[in-house]
Amino acid sequence: MYSVGGLLVACGGVAAPSPAAPGASAPTPPTSAPASLKVRLGSVSVSAANAAIWSAEDGGFLKKYGLDAQVSNVADSTQAVAALLAGEIPLNCGISGTAVVASVLQGSDLVIIASTVNTFPSSLYAKSSVTSIAGLRGGKVGVSRFGTASDTAARIALKQGGLDPAKDVTLLQLGGLNEILAAMQSGQVDAGALSPPQTVLARNAGFRELIDVGALGIPYVYNGVATSRSYATKNAEIVDATLKALIEGEHRFKTDAEWGKSIVAARTKLTDPSQVEETWRLFAMKYLQEPPFPTDAALKTVLDELAPTQPKAQSASPGTFYDDSYLRKLDASGFIKSITR
Repeated sequence: MYSVGGLLVACGGVAAPSPAAPGASAPTPPTSAPASLKVRLGSVSVSAANAAIWSAEDGGFLKKYGLDAQVSNVADSTQAVAALLAGEIPLNCGISGTAVVASVLQGSDLVIIASTVNTFPSSLYAKSSVTSIAGLRGGKVGVSRFGTASDTAARIALKQGGLDPAKDVTLLQLGGLNEILAAMQSGQVDAGALSPPQTVLARNAGFRELIDVGALGIPYVYNGVATSRSYATKNAEIVDATLKALIEGEHRFKTDAEWGKSIVAARTKLTDPSQVEETWRLFAMKYLQEPPFPTDAALKTVLDELAPTQPKAQSASPGTFYDDSYLRKLDASGFIKSITR
């Protein structure tokens, strides 16, 4: 366990690997090399955006590439940044670009080395009586925490509907996606920014989708892989092995439907096969990026969002915040093609 503000908290109670869904075939781990490289890896929230690291762990790919890994779920990206800076969880495999870039602008040496989800898999859902984004004026909107992907998605959605997030609504920090949905159900907030499976659950509970932010096609580092430059330099072998495991895990999730759905069911605790199917399909077919190269365009979206509150973001170059050399090395070696062909 570790000490940074109770970071080892699984949003919705899901933090450790779970058995396969009832009736699903148990994943068969690939032949593994001796696990000799100890590392603590992280992910954020209980969203299927974490499919790559879930699959890398549950499919045995971390072990295959020689990692003795402890994978922990952190409630939100701002807490994940704190764990990165403290060295508690030195490599996070599912963190928002907003939190990482904000930290770098304040002087940290964090860096994004991959992006498994490079747009928003998010929607703004509201109580059924709200028929448009304009109808949220004066209302309360739930986000996980300021500076997270949920927060950025909510602000973009509100702007799309002509509202000023800073003036026309009250944004409430609720801790995680499950907590946002619970607050919507209790009436604590009028709307919330959610991603699958919470979007599926919200719709089935009678909430109205006001806007599908994902349909806007905005490049954004939603699920980035991040570490510090100093850690990556000193632990290049761990970084390399982690990226290999993520790439292979993600590919199996995308191409082995029944196995992928078993991962979704086990990790999200969904029991309705139609909800599991929809959640898997959205990420496998639409949102998971293969190979997971970060892009200037995705980082520019982050900088544009931060610019009003962090003046340094206005003149910063997107390339300052990511290092794709580790992925380029894997690409040049033929590894990525050998997995994804």
